[in-house]
Amino acid sequence: HEMTVNGFPVDAGINVALAFALARLASVGFDRLSSMSRAPPKMAREQWDDLVASGKLSSQAYKVLHDAATERPFSSPLLAEEGKGLYTCAACGTELFESETKFDSGTGWPSFYDKLPGVELEEDNAVDKVVNMRSEIHCIECGGHLGHVFRDGKLWNVPSSCRYCVNGVALQFESGAEPSGALNPTQDQDRAAKPNPDGGVDSPIAI
Repeated sequence: HEMTVNGFPVDAGINVALAFALARLASVGFDRLSSMSRAPPKMAREQWDDLVASGKLSSQAYKVLHDAATERPFSSPLLAEEGKGLYTCAACGTELFESETKFDSGTGWPSFYDKLPGVELEEDNAVDKVVNMRSEIHCIECGGHLGHVFRDGKLWNVPSSCRYCVNGVALQFESGAEPSGALNPTQDQDRAAKPNPDGGVDSPIAI
């Protein structure tokens, strides 16, 4: 069936381009709604400003961690990092991921199939849960936005059902470091969720 606009035929290629454009607009709209529904960072604004002013945190990292922006895919040097160690929060140094759980998802952002207690899930964002089918992940200490977790890990044949998709600029790599266990696991709200046999958690998660 030929598509027409105001009585004029529209090429099939334009149909495809139009479909992609509409899908992109919908995605941007849902992302904005999701951002409006997210919990604010736990660390005071003045502390964030001091980190940027001192040079300890880049302006791009601030936009991601504080404002929940998303870095460009395939832009993070950490995508190529294959060393053994820990990935910590770029703002406060909280231990977030072990290098052993990192895998190449091909999505353009550092990906992990498991997390440390320093990562918490935001479960109250209805837009993420129902529309985007994902859960936002934060640093449990400063509340900085890290990325999202999706329940599609099985597509990459990883040990869990989870794919933690993380903005590389929100992370720092500590070569040779091992988990200290200093953070109290009971502070991690995600630990309250019931574990399931494939290593994930019984909550609607997807990135």
